[in-house]
Amino acid sequence: MEPPPEASTPRRLAVADLLRLRRPTTGASSLLSPSPSHSSAASTSQPRKKPKLSATNPAPTTAPFAPIPHPVLLAGTLSLPSADACRNHCLSLTDPSSAASVCCYLLDFDPAVIGREILVLAWNYLPSVRQHEAGVLEAVRWRLAEAPGPVPVPGLSFLAAIPLNSVDAEPALPTRGRVFGMVRSVSVVFSVPHATQKSDLVGFIAEMMCCGCRQCKLSQPESDRGHKFEMEKFVYFVDLASRWRPVLARLIGRPVSVTGLKKKMVSVGKKGSYTMLVSSTATMVSWCPSYVGVPPLDELPGKCSGVYTGVVSGIHMQGMLVELDEIVWLLIDDKRLVPSHSLRVGAVISVKKFRVVRLNFAWTTVVLLGTCSKTSITINAFSVVDSKCHTRAENNGLLGKSVNFLELPGKFWMLLLTSCFKQKFKLDSKKEIWGSKKEARIGSHLCC
Repeated sequence: MEPPPEASTPRRLAVADLLRLRRPTTGASSLLSPSPSHSSAASTSQPRKKPKLSATNPAPTTAPFAPIPHPVLLAGTLSLPSADACRNHCLSLTDPSSAASVCCYLLDFDPAVIGREILVLAWNYLPSVRQHEAGVLEAVRWRLAEAPGPVPVPGLSFLAAIPLNSVDAEPALPTRGRVFGMVRSVSVVFSVPHATQKSDLVGFIAEMMCCGCRQCKLSQPESDRGHKFEMEKFVYFVDLASRWRPVLARLIGRPVSVTGLKKKMVSVGKKGSYTMLVSSTATMVSWCPSYVGVPPLDELPGKCSGVYTGVVSGIHMQGMLVELDEIVWLLIDDKRLVPSHSLRVGAVISVKKFRVVRLNFAWTTVVLLGTCSKTSITINAFSVVDSKCHTRAENNGLLGKSVNFLELPGKFWMLLLTSCFKQKFKLDSKKEIWGSKKEARIGSHLCC
């Protein structure tokens, strides 16, 4: 019996080297088949079933990703989105030596990696189709460059701190607010006018079901037992803390502790003013690595609730219409909800918090999932059959204005009709279908 071939030492690859690639590329630190207990890059990202590629996503004539023929090891520091980050609010992998960075999405995400160096063992890279943009790195397998283990909270054993900001040892009295509970939902990043500042406030709201016991109200919990998450509270992460959204979105259904909060009165239109917990420079987030929670279910009719996991079988209208498992349609009509670059045909995704509408016809039943301000979309497995990023452009034409005034079924048919026109008549621009302020086209007559 011949001995197994020796694994060659992988070459080190920096983020700057990655940015010089001009076509979708895949690489790994080892080209040998892994043991059954460890999945490879291909097997990890392989969807549960082979999706049917639609006319808008034709099967490529060559492999979607060009493999690097020798072992490579990619290294970098994972950090929060910068102020001038892309609209997708991605985490970024940065090379400290060259300051080069790239959008990065990790499978098996661990909040302890924020601010630390990681080694990417298997990855896909998709360069941007636009100039002056870096593309996206999909980390299929990775590990910490240093000894693993989350940063412990002083005096606590079951909570781990996320190293986001420097925290004062003894915060001032106005920032002593704290909550401990399960993350229920995370809103989109939005901006609101500020009464005393010229610039708008940018942030997001995390909905949490908190423990109302006396100990959790006065101090940090000492164990993960004996808690009842029954009190609904909202935490407003604002300014620099708005960069934490990709982290909190991956912690939905997990218990977290947020300290260093301050209370503020927030005015909500004609509904009056409410007291809300708002982040500060002293805010610190801790999470429980050992606790695997289940998000509370909202079964009341008309509420934005539920979880759906499926394979992306089609993408239309720059990602506004996503077909799942060839039976369900996800309608992403909120321009503030920009999905990950990795939302491609063949990917396995989970959608949390949506509205369900069933359209029954004599020949079929259409299930629509409509997004809301609480919707979050996570990638469970990357696509290996499609390497096209579906970047949604800002739509200020007649199509965008028409869709905004329609109910969910009307929006679905409007977008599907537009997609059919583009395929049938080989139209590249929506302006040719719906026209502009100066010139009407086909769609404007159909709406009359």
